[in-house]
Amino acid sequence: MEITAIKKDKNHTVRLDFQDGSSVKLDADYANGLCLHVGDSITAEKLSEYSKESEYVRAKSRGMWFLDRADHSEKSLYEKIVKGGISPTAAARAVARLKELGLLDDRRYAQLLAEQMSENNISKRESYAKLLQKGIPNSIIKSVLEETDFDEAAQIKAVIEKKYRTKLSDRNDIQKVYAALIRKGFSYSAVREQLKKHIEETEDYEDY
Repeated sequence: MEITAIKKDKNHTVRLDFQDGSSVKLDADYANGLCLHVGDSITAEKLSEYSKESEYVRAKSRGMWFLDRADHSEKSLYEKIVKGGISPTAAARAVARLKELGLLDDRRYAQLLAEQMSENNISKRESYAKLLQKGIPNSIIKSVLEETDFDEAAQIKAVIEKKYRTKLSDRNDIQKVYAALIRKGFSYSAVREQLKKHIEETEDYEDY
């Protein structure tokens, strides 16, 4: 297959036109490294190899672009790369390479998120659900949450003070706040105890 034209294309690619009327797009940096010229002949097998390697280069570049802007789990980064039109094979290869380079680490990412959620008074149970949504493997989540300090009593107290301090004027309000805290993933006993303490500190407490 003889190259009849090499043209710069959009999205940092180069288009190779061939004598038979076909064309192939390659990553610009990768294509430049091949030192191809008009008039060169390429076998179909070699062109297939170039295309696969070019897509891997694009996948890795795309992955690094995402990581420059925010941390990601392996799964979420893979999905973002594929969503951009990259093949699953090239995306998986790129993710594996980024992990090998230390730029992608599910445990490190999970630890960072878990610590942030603990500090922001997000319950351990809700943190588990959020980490799952990020694509972190279940085994890593369980291990990381076990290592992270979640002071449930302190978290509930902080949430009450910040969001519900003015919403505990009567029995119905207390029940609503109680239900809201349970939905946030805090345990029944801990929520009950902290509400009791809060109310006792502000007024006479009645069982609810």
